[in-house]
Amino acid sequence: MQGGEEPSKSRPEEALPRARARAAALALGGARRAAGQGWPLPSLGALAGRLAAALARELDDRRGFLFLPIGVSAGAGLYFGAPHEPLPYVALLPAAVLIGIAVWAREKPFAFHLFALLAAITAGFALASLQVQRMAHPVLGEQLNAAEITGFVEATEHRPRGSRVTVLVTTFPRPLVDAPRRVRVTLAGRDPPAVGSHVRLRASLGPPPGPAYPGGFDFGRAVWFDGIGATGYALGRPQIVPAPVIAPAGLALTTWLDGTRHAIAARIRAALPGEEGGVAVALVTGLRDAVAEPIEESMRVAGLSHILSISGLHMALVATTVFFLARALLALFPDLALRYPIKAWAAVPAALSATFYLLLSGAELATQRAYVMTLIVLAGIVLGRPALTLRTLAVAALAVLALTPWAVLDPGAQMSFAATLALIAAYERYGHFVTTPPGTAEDAVWLRRPARYVAALVLASLAAGLATAPYAAFHFQRLAPLSLIANLAAMPAVSFIVMPAGLVGAVLMPFGWDDRAWRLMGWGIDLMRDIADFVARIPGADRGVSAMPMASLVLLSLALMALCLSRTRLILLAPVLAILALWIAAREPRPDLFVDGEARTVAVRGPDGALAVMGDRTSGLADRFAVEQWLSADGDRARAGSKELIQAAACDPLGCTLPLVGGALVALSRHPDSLEDDCRLARVLVTPFTAPSECAATVIHLDPRKAGGGVAGYRTEEGELRLVSANAPYGGRPWQAAPPRVATTNAAARLQPITGAAQAGKPAVARATARSRDPLDDMVGESASERPANAPQ
Repeated sequence: MQGGEEPSKSRPEEALPRARARAAALALGGARRAAGQGWPLPSLGALAGRLAAALARELDDRRGFLFLPIGVSAGAGLYFGAPHEPLPYVALLPAAVLIGIAVWAREKPFAFHLFALLAAITAGFALASLQVQRMAHPVLGEQLNAAEITGFVEATEHRPRGSRVTVLVTTFPRPLVDAPRRVRVTLAGRDPPAVGSHVRLRASLGPPPGPAYPGGFDFGRAVWFDGIGATGYALGRPQIVPAPVIAPAGLALTTWLDGTRHAIAARIRAALPGEEGGVAVALVTGLRDAVAEPIEESMRVAGLSHILSISGLHMALVATTVFFLARALLALFPDLALRYPIKAWAAVPAALSATFYLLLSGAELATQRAYVMTLIVLAGIVLGRPALTLRTLAVAALAVLALTPWAVLDPGAQMSFAATLALIAAYERYGHFVTTPPGTAEDAVWLRRPARYVAALVLASLAAGLATAPYAAFHFQRLAPLSLIANLAAMPAVSFIVMPAGLVGAVLMPFGWDDRAWRLMGWGIDLMRDIADFVARIPGADRGVSAMPMASLVLLSLALMALCLSRTRLILLAPVLAILALWIAAREPRPDLFVDGEARTVAVRGPDGALAVMGDRTSGLADRFAVEQWLSADGDRARAGSKELIQAAACDPLGCTLPLVGGALVALSRHPDSLEDDCRLARVLVTPFTAPSECAATVIHLDPRKAGGGVAGYRTEEGELRLVSANAPYGGRPWQAAPPRVATTNAAARLQPITGAAQAGKPAVARATARSRDPLDDMVGESASERPANAPQ
């Protein structure tokens, strides 16, 4: 019996499998003792029997429905992980067959649940395939320089430097099969055109970038699901021009919502200028553009970044407040309160307010999960049934996966569902410790409520922190070991000052009396920021970890499911799966070579075991985004931006070199004139240019005009460098624009060190007199259309 549950009498048919399992276990123990064997480790047959008995107990408790979202998400994950694009309808027939078999075997519980789970997996695969086919859109295949486009502005975003707009294209420079429907363009100015306006701009466009390294986050796939087929930067300012076509129907709603969000943001900033105003705007409207990077970073380190993400806490506060306000207003009329179900009526404005907040905040996947759960809870109130259960979460997960199956890949959605699952399971099992804390006397009422709050806060922080830690380690390569301390200190300010003041300010805004509420909210935010800064400065608060393989994340996710959903000895699978996941992660090799998708930046693991960087230019090299991603994957984020990253590289105007472990050289070509020496002196050559066919080095040739991600190299026991591309083998995946662009003249590089004068001088020094200035400087001042086709972008 779990904590907080009422004991119930089992029906005879429910107790039968348990009685049989107990009898089998007693018989096995008696046989062991009769044979004089004592209690040795059980055999595989005995383990299988115990596992079957535990599984029968789980099925008797009617918890099979909770595993349906796991099966659907597993099927969606299998679809997105396929190296080649499956046939669009290939999984429909197996899903229908498995559903039929499950219905046919419904009288046999084990067979029914097994085939139902298999049907859920194939249904998730089919659902993901159909949804991707439904929203399929072209991706620009290669770089376009100085392309003039026109389109409607659908979204704007302020950046640390400049701004960014998403444009629904109306005219493209020339007819292309892969002409994108939407493009995302970075602007130099901080004042982007308004949402809904029709603009003309000149921009350099290219395919969305792929992962920075194999196994890294696929930025191109992520923006593809936002409907974007090309990214780039504008050349000059966009101009407002008349539209040649009628604006889409949904653009009017988008324009109104954007205007509302920015009007609220302007009102908040007027009353609360500075960094506190930026955080307040993010909490109320979801616009995180004005959140200062130091605040966001300290909140990440302290484990408080979940406060800035609009999800369960914010949605629950909005819906709950509106619900109780509506119910209180209806209760003022005795005739209504006595004759009609005003509690059910109050759920309607609560649902409408939650819907408006979903649209206002941008409808991210975590917010969608919170919204669906809020609607289910409100529906439970209308029907008079408890709704905040694991079944509620299961229904919410199925709804989100049905609408957006790619949520299985989204870090925010993964962490949101994991935290909610852990919270509900923790309160089901240990909620009685919160409602009745031990050590409080019956007459000490004034002590009971603070003790309950502290106990609930500790339980929530531990459950959510432990549940989201694997996903933070996998996606962001960081842990927040002091998050419990930060949440215990900051959440009272957030729960009792920041969020209530924000809600009061939003309610009073139409009446013009919101200034005091925003100032009170700013005081709470300032307190929260001081707590985050204090915790972030504690040594060891920011714990970086190396990149984790996908297999480890899957095993840790299964461990979380076993821990939260099991009520029998199946819960013992959780530590076994977790240990196996950590063992696999510890054995994961670290790359010795990183190359970005444009062959502009290279990182090499030197003899000291640390990464060093070289690039097509020296200025700003250590601050490049790819370098930050590589250092994060290496568990060495603290060195990001450090000048020591580029000190080991030997560079001349034609290229750079760095030594690998063992002395073999990796060369990066800056100009075609360097290729002859690089092929002769280096073991690995990275170049955006076409290398000679007789080149003796292993050539990594990446065409910057084509789409794709980075490349990593791993040292083998035989002393070779095994190259792995971040692009999956090309099979026509909808978010891939072109085949992988990695061409190597050798299958693997022999990494024996070079000898003689070449080793001492290095290619870069040997070429130093060949050219006295950087060839890329010759391109300064040229227009993008005049730049050579093979020049690095």
